[in-house]
Amino acid sequence: MTRLEEHLAEMLLRKVNGLTARQAVLQLLESGLIDLKACERRAIHEEIFRLQQQGMPRCEAFEVAAARFCCSYEKARNAFYNLSKH
Repeated sequence: MTRLEEHLAEMLLRKVNGLTARQAVLQLLESGLIDLKACERRAIHEEIFRLQQQGMPRCEAFEVAAARFCCSYEKARNAFYNLSKH
């Protein structure tokens, strides 16, 4: 972990001191300190991966994830492939 990451972690911990884990996450999202769009992409990607691990074909997993996250098939597809590149 870099020094910057250490400093940022300390700042975030101070911001959520005394809150439950759920309250802390909501507070950080509301304050813009957590990137909501990045979280959404990661959650979609993980849902598609989980469905595939259960034996669902990828294209069907895109459809299911799109329905669960109230987004388009294309958005689910992009979330999966763009995160798979990294």
